[in-house]
Amino acid sequence: MSQSAGDTASPPEMIYIIRHGEKPEDPSTKPHGVDADGVHSKHCLLPRGWQRSGALAALFAPARGPLQAGLLTPATLLCPSYGGPDKTAEHRAYQTIQGLAGRLDIAIASPFITGHEAQLAASLVADYSGVVLICWEHDNIPALADALPTAPGTKIPSHWPADRFDVIWAFSLDSPAGGSAPVQYSFSQVPQQLLSGDPSTVI
Repeated sequence: MSQSAGDTASPPEMIYIIRHGEKPEDPSTKPHGVDADGVHSKHCLLPRGWQRSGALAALFAPARGPLQAGLLTPATLLCPSYGGPDKTAEHRAYQTIQGLAGRLDIAIASPFITGHEAQLAASLVADYSGVVLICWEHDNIPALADALPTAPGTKIPSHWPADRFDVIWAFSLDSPAGGSAPVQYSFSQVPQQLLSGDPSTVI
């Protein structure tokens, strides 16, 4: 089961942030985004984005063999709220981790809307534990990352490029659980390299 807010006395040991999968450059023209049934929708992923959703499920929860070195399987999945569960499920951020949620048999929580990244960051540290994966809107990911408590001197990109759908931002807990030291995370990036054309570089 996923870690629910309010159940924890220690912050997450790992926080992953990813962008949603591929979307149309212009939702009013072809190629169209489609829902899971193939129906056109301006809020949904392109077919390549759905391929990424399935590949992410295998990346974070492989049916066979070990996890990729350095990765952990999430116990909590988060995405933005778009105005209620049904509306949220129609959007790309939810769809991108839908395959992983199904593989792990856990629900996707959406306690905050985009623009509330500081509140989300504070809630992550105070209310969650274990391994958390967040799928968020790329324009707002730097604000979320910047709001997390990181080690002094940590350099985090201030911009997420519009053409990058294939990078994981990873925040690993430095301070020991239950200790008196302030909560502090180290930052790193992992290229997904899941689909053809995914580069090996990071942002």
